[in-house]
Amino acid sequence: MRFTLRKLLVASLGLLTLSIVVPGPWREAALRAMPPVQGSGPVRTVPAGQRLSTNPGQKGATYYSLEGQTTRLTTRFADTVVVAERGFDGGLHAKVYDADGNDAGHFNIDRLDDASDVLQYVRPDGKILQALREPGVRPTLDWANRQAYSLLKDRVDPAAGTLQWQGGLMRPKGAAARDVEKATIELQTEWANGLVAKTVRRSVSRHEAFKGRAVNGDVLVSRVTQDGVEVGTVNWFVQDRLLMWDFPGLTKSYLGPEHLSQFGGDWPFKPDMTWLNLQTIAFYHFKTAIKAKGFVARAQTGPASRLLQFFAPTLQADEPGCDGLHWLDGTVLRFCCDVHDICYSKNGCSSQSWWQIWTNWTCDFCNAWVVSCFAGGGNPPHWAMEY
Repeated sequence: MRFTLRKLLVASLGLLTLSIVVPGPWREAALRAMPPVQGSGPVRTVPAGQRLSTNPGQKGATYYSLEGQTTRLTTRFADTVVVAERGFDGGLHAKVYDADGNDAGHFNIDRLDDASDVLQYVRPDGKILQALREPGVRPTLDWANRQAYSLLKDRVDPAAGTLQWQGGLMRPKGAAARDVEKATIELQTEWANGLVAKTVRRSVSRHEAFKGRAVNGDVLVSRVTQDGVEVGTVNWFVQDRLLMWDFPGLTKSYLGPEHLSQFGGDWPFKPDMTWLNLQTIAFYHFKTAIKAKGFVARAQTGPASRLLQFFAPTLQADEPGCDGLHWLDGTVLRFCCDVHDICYSKNGCSSQSWWQIWTNWTCDFCNAWVVSCFAGGGNPPHWAMEY
């Protein structure tokens, strides 16, 4: 614990307002809610085979698994830099620096129990604000950086008045809205295994990204390096809602609104720099892992290829075969054909199973799932993802 526990007066965790805390002795028990009583209610069961998934656009388990392996996140603004790290104790710690590199305060998130986190902001002058996390807020390194930056810019004074939650951040009551994402000019994600993704914001004049597709305006450019060597790039064209990626030897393709008919022809969420860094890492990490296991999707020929084209002509990638096809798990893109190949490998299937219907139900399941995936939905079985 990085600070002495102090008395915190909060009327209710369900309220939008937070009390500003004046440091003073307190008992830890004052923070903790009564532990839930283990009940004896019925167990909720789900029929085997029923599809269970997160709602598209909501950050799911894949996203938070990737975020949880981020060791350091550096957010650069015009006149401020915030660096967040994940501690061995599970806490998150963000340091704020001014344009000259001077210490401008820090922000800590310390876990008390499964339901409670203590948020502590230390101003440059040493004044301390302590509060409880809002139940609907899920702390991440990115959230810590955004919150620290916002508290600095709001010049929050622990003795001055009341804060309230605004857009998931603690803000002075009545404060004007602030777009922290737009104010971010660079974001660097340092991940496990020597992977680093850096996204910068740029503006481009109208030009042809590839034949038949013109782009212009704001673009987020993400580059990922492995032990200092660049291994791939991802571009997000904001106005055109177009995602393009290129990982030499692994995958190269794009995803636009025309591929997202199941979401009304648009993205079900708003990609930002944090998502782009994690997605860039996911592309490289998953593709490399699958390639190492020998399950990389390859060019298909013959009847199976014609069948795939019939089901999903608009989802075909630029490269041969189905290597660029993908599905959307919450907010993280994965690859239909890779999962299909893993499903085949684990169950001894071959392309003949496309035509020998019901001879092997597991192979039929692999094929049925991948067709659903091509159509823009579907979730792989958990055992198919264990590679």
